[in-house]
Amino acid sequence: MKGWRTLFPNAWYIAVREFRSRARSRSFVLGTVLLALIAFGATQLPVLVDFASGSSQTRVEVVAQASGLPSDAQTVLDQALNGTPAAGSSEHKSYILTWLPADELAAAQGDLEAGKFDALLIIGRDAASHDLSFTLRTDMASDGRAVQAIGSAVDSLAIEDRLARAGTSTAAVLAPVAWAVLPANSSGAGAANSLNEQVSSSLLSTGLIVLIFMAIITYGMWVAMSVAEEKGSRVMELMLNATTPLQMLAGKVIGNGAAGLTQYGIVLAAIVGGLLAQGPIHEAVVGSSTDTQFGGLDPTVLVAFVVLFVLGFLLYSLLYAALGSLVSRQEDVQSATSPLMVLIMAGYFMSVIGLQAIDEPWVKIASYVPFFSPYLMLARVSAGHVELWEFGLSVLLLAISIVVALFLAARIYSAGVLLYGQRLSLREVLKAARVSR
Repeated sequence: MKGWRTLFPNAWYIAVREFRSRARSRSFVLGTVLLALIAFGATQLPVLVDFASGSSQTRVEVVAQASGLPSDAQTVLDQALNGTPAAGSSEHKSYILTWLPADELAAAQGDLEAGKFDALLIIGRDAASHDLSFTLRTDMASDGRAVQAIGSAVDSLAIEDRLARAGTSTAAVLAPVAWAVLPANSSGAGAANSLNEQVSSSLLSTGLIVLIFMAIITYGMWVAMSVAEEKGSRVMELMLNATTPLQMLAGKVIGNGAAGLTQYGIVLAAIVGGLLAQGPIHEAVVGSSTDTQFGGLDPTVLVAFVVLFVLGFLLYSLLYAALGSLVSRQEDVQSATSPLMVLIMAGYFMSVIGLQAIDEPWVKIASYVPFFSPYLMLARVSAGHVELWEFGLSVLLLAISIVVALFLAARIYSAGVLLYGQRLSLREVLKAARVSR
């Protein structure tokens, strides 16, 4: 307890100083606002897509000259072009159909030539085969998307007409059969996940892993740059008279980490707010409501993400600080931390590959390795392929590695901050760390 009491007072003062220095900078404030706006705007892309598609409707006049059309002819043609709407939905239609009787063909032709409609569809019937025949008059490209869609729609109507004359209908032919999907183990509870759930889970896992990856690189570099800046200005030598390298290291990691996590928290809040506001904004802009989709986000995955996010960040930030203390100029930080970047990239790519083979033995083993567990264990949790004890073991190993990294990094830090103007080999760093206090 005494060791912790002697650690945290000075470490806390350094952390507060680092946090204020970082959070009050103009680049931090502007960057946070910009990232939050981008994140919020990204959640509204579906609204923009629906609005853009809503402004380009294809208007089609339909003149039915054929007799004996199926009673649901209008519905068949409309659904073939616009899809089957959900119950009670007021979704936007890409094709607006206006049905006219046969004696209004001349008037319809005049409306088409005047530009009031984009196409005129004339439905007739062949005298020999009694099948429906179709003629489309339009200035749209014959191989364009709209003409191709209308062509596919009239095929559906022709099939419906043939079925109606045979005494049945498309609905009767396509009526669903008895069908059930059960787990392979008859004693298991619940059915297998749907494809949508599996895709959502995969996208969720990838998104959360990318968040951890970006945070570790961005905010870990903040820590390294802060150490190199104070070392280059010789301020660190003065600070070492009043505090220990361990206290300085802990303070810098906590302070810069808190600033980074604050920025990340604001961005994540903007994403959640954007998702919650997506429905009302969609209704106000497009004129129809839409359900907010969180892609399978559940409390278990959120808790695992927060725990692994914080612990993984702490581990890598300590190493970033140690490596940052080995250089005297900020320009050299990138090269000094390149070995750590290789390690981070390796964990990230392993997780991306592991998502496609989540039950492979190497994925399970790597999910317990502290440098890789923030990525791979999160992937396993998101996929629902992990037991509670497995997650607990991974967290325990990660926490132990943080304690070890703290004292190892402190030794390197205490040696590195006093070495100026020389490029150090790994052997020299380890030797200096072994004799440092």
